[in-house]
Amino acid sequence: MKKRILIVEDEMSIIQLLTLVLNREGYEVHTCQSGRDAIAMMKQIHPHLILLDVMLPGLDGRAVASIMEQDEDLNAIPVIVTSALVESEAMFKEFPQVKAFCAKPFVLTDLTEKVKRCLGD
Repeated sequence: MKKRILIVEDEMSIIQLLTLVLNREGYEVHTCQSGRDAIAMMKQIHPHLILLDVMLPGLDGRAVASIMEQDEDLNAIPVIVTSALVESEAMFKEFPQVKAFCAKPFVLTDLTEKVKRCLGD
């Protein structure tokens, strides 16, 4: 069975790139473009990993991580935070489910290594 990854990202070009790369690595990829949709999708598909952008419409990445932390069904899902703002990494230190940070623009080999490490692949 393929491991499910949820990409939460508002830029379609990044969604397309990450979907292509992660599908090629053998993962089942799901996507959404807002924080509100992310919470609903997590409960629906039960992803093994979440790639979470910081700047999102509605609920931002930090709000999503906070909601996840307080929800017993979601707080064990590992998260990789993605952002063009390197300083935003510090905003997520308090969340135990955040396992890695990946700066944009992505180095795709670095991103796939972090994904594999978080999933134990």
